[in-house]
Amino acid sequence: MPMVPPDLFAGTAAYYAQFRRGYPDDMLPHVVARFGLDGTGRLLDLGCGTGHLALPLAARFADAIGLDPEPEMLAAAAAAADRAGVRNVRWLQGSDRDLGRLRAELRPVRLVTIGRAFHWMNQDATLRELDDLVEPAGGLVLTSDNEMIWNQAGVWQEAVQAVIQRWLGSAQRAGSGARATPHDPFEVHLARSPFARVEHYALRYRRAVTIEMIVGYLYSTSYSSRRVLGDLRESFEADVRRTLHDLNPAGSFSEEVGLDAWLAWRR
Repeated sequence: MPMVPPDLFAGTAAYYAQFRRGYPDDMLPHVVARFGLDGTGRLLDLGCGTGHLALPLAARFADAIGLDPEPEMLAAAAAAADRAGVRNVRWLQGSDRDLGRLRAELRPVRLVTIGRAFHWMNQDATLRELDDLVEPAGGLVLTSDNEMIWNQAGVWQEAVQAVIQRWLGSAQRAGSGARATPHDPFEVHLARSPFARVEHYALRYRRAVTIEMIVGYLYSTSYSSRRVLGDLRESFEADVRRTLHDLNPAGSFSEEVGLDAWLAWRR
């Protein structure tokens, strides 16, 4: 698997915290029930970002660790934890490639969550490393949801795609690199891993979005962050706003959200 650029999400943390979707209330109780989370054990949120999974789940554990390679993400997560009064989470810098180095500090882990990040990892190697960290009765939760712009068919999404391509070209960026080639489905990776007993959870819903939310989301991504756009940023944003306003002067749109989670245990 190609090396992930080190600046993949540099400069996106403030936008990520504000404009990335949170996890619906329906999903987290399902995870709590299926893993019997009772306030004991340790949570490892791998690729934790700004804490969208670690923070709402932390109360279900004795302690939690959020691990992410981007210092700005960790700082935003720590600030969010402080505002929410969550005191039992430690925020560590590192990625899936650091699991072996951090083994003694991380384990034992009751549950590992990976939200919207597994596709950036060396998937098979990560699952092997997690086998050495997770308690015998513990497990994993991998989540993925459809990307607001590229993975949805719709008039306004296609219009925004055209703006991105107009300013940044046809190849989808990923920080200073390019988007990697497609990976195997998550369930395929899990089937050949130690965590091969899998349950799939799916939730589909529609939500309203505004021009501000769309622009903020774009700045939270690896492909159109302010850092990627550089000197083009102001002109790009003006084009996005003008394009969306022309489609709907009221500035209101909607998107169809598809959330998937794979809950996995050892056989």
